[in-house]
Amino acid sequence: MEELVNSSAASDTQCNRFVTWDKMSDHEKDSPVVPSYIDGNLLKQYARQGYWAKNHSLRAKIYEQIIKAVPCRTVTPDAEVYNDIVGKIAGKRNASTLSLPEFVDGSTIPNYFLNADGISAVRKIVVCISSQFPDISFCPVLPAIVALLLHYTADEAECFEKVCRLLACNDRTKHFVDQTFLAYESSCMTFGDLANKYCQGAHKLIVSASEDVLEVYSDWLRWMFGDLPFNYAARVLDIFFVEGFKVLYRVALALLKFFRKIRTGQPEKSANVRADIQSFVQGIAAHVPVEKLLEKAFSIRLFTRKEIRLLRDANEKALKQKGITVNQKRFYAHCEGYEPTIVLIKTMEAEVCGAYLSTDWRERKRGGNKLSYFGTGECFVFKLQPEMERYEWVIIKHPELEAPKSVLDACPEAPQQPGMLDSSKSCTEFPQEQGLLASSEDPSDRLSPFLATRHFNLTSKATSMFMAGSAEYITVGGGGCPALYIDGNLNRGTTGRSSTFDNLPLCSETFQISVLEVWGFQDIMTN
Repeated sequence: MEELVNSSAASDTQCNRFVTWDKMSDHEKDSPVVPSYIDGNLLKQYARQGYWAKNHSLRAKIYEQIIKAVPCRTVTPDAEVYNDIVGKIAGKRNASTLSLPEFVDGSTIPNYFLNADGISAVRKIVVCISSQFPDISFCPVLPAIVALLLHYTADEAECFEKVCRLLACNDRTKHFVDQTFLAYESSCMTFGDLANKYCQGAHKLIVSASEDVLEVYSDWLRWMFGDLPFNYAARVLDIFFVEGFKVLYRVALALLKFFRKIRTGQPEKSANVRADIQSFVQGIAAHVPVEKLLEKAFSIRLFTRKEIRLLRDANEKALKQKGITVNQKRFYAHCEGYEPTIVLIKTMEAEVCGAYLSTDWRERKRGGNKLSYFGTGECFVFKLQPEMERYEWVIIKHPELEAPKSVLDACPEAPQQPGMLDSSKSCTEFPQEQGLLASSEDPSDRLSPFLATRHFNLTSKATSMFMAGSAEYITVGGGGCPALYIDGNLNRGTTGRSSTFDNLPLCSETFQISVLEVWGFQDIMTN
């Protein structure tokens, strides 16, 4: 790569129609003279020094040559493919109405001085990439990478081709973009390990201020590609293309070090350290110049690339052993805010079962990091194929086992043993409770499933284990066996007889999930 610039002429990007150039004036100005070539042996030094940071055309040419040299799989979508598919995918629709793929995990498109056409182009490119790379399941930084590269390409098709080459790289030593939740999560765990070793002060701050440390570290790549200002992100991308993934760990660690320094000097500190870090990174220009940030990054005596790769492999193996290979957060992200929800499962054996769950899944967070059950007696489990059966809360069918607290507390002659009602006693002096104690052939007339468990004197906690969830599993019903247990990758599960619903197994006791659907409902209040 000796004559990097003039070995191939890059497209003219000075008239890039996607960029708001008047806002770019303070960040990139093309030099009147572009060097005839750049010595490939000095590329690393030039990248760190920001040799092309103020030269838009030179940066575009260097990016073109670096990406052209990326080893890719045999069939990689190119500009011609984009021109063929973009019309079919986007059609005549306004590009702003196109939904980004689920694998971006809610990430938005950074502005990066792009105009409206630029933002729309990024959206179309990401959607077209999703059609060509069906194996991508988790890639939250992709919109930012596309937005950055769009600056340095002549059109959408060329940008599409460049990004596709990065995604299709088949050389593990030149890893560019994580494309699965397993890979992304292992990188987050690896960053957490590195932060604990090289940024102990910042790490202790995060541990003390956050209930979920990994959740904070799960943003580490987004700090650089999404939160950093454009000129900072572009400098990081320069070095990343030349030196590889290790650079990202360095810069993220430097960001943590500066964040701790700034936060320590603040008299008032918020309780949301995750949001505080994001705010600091977005406004870093007011505190730390880009050169100082990079200087700090390269002053950290980090592990070798091989050691970091081994650490990532170990974390990935640990995640696999726990069954965490897909983003279970998507389950919660789709369910939170809805009440009730219905979970439907179809197994690989074509069995169908599920659960009606009364309470918003956000309630699981009330216990902090400790798993805790929640829900009400409205919950029930069911099976639909090969046969149909519904199993309600055991107390609804057998109300004589437990008593409402309000009755026991209110009636002076109530039995001393909690949960057992004495039919020889009466509470006629409390007419509002009469219906609960009156005899009836239908138990549902006496006990309301709408009552929360706190309204009852439950002799066994198992009878109130309605629903619970963590990063590692989702469970419905408890005591003995869960009525439904779904593992962390939403791929396998078990079912057994639970004390909560007194149910038979809802399908094969150990099953693999073929399809999982969740239906949510919201109350609509009208005047």
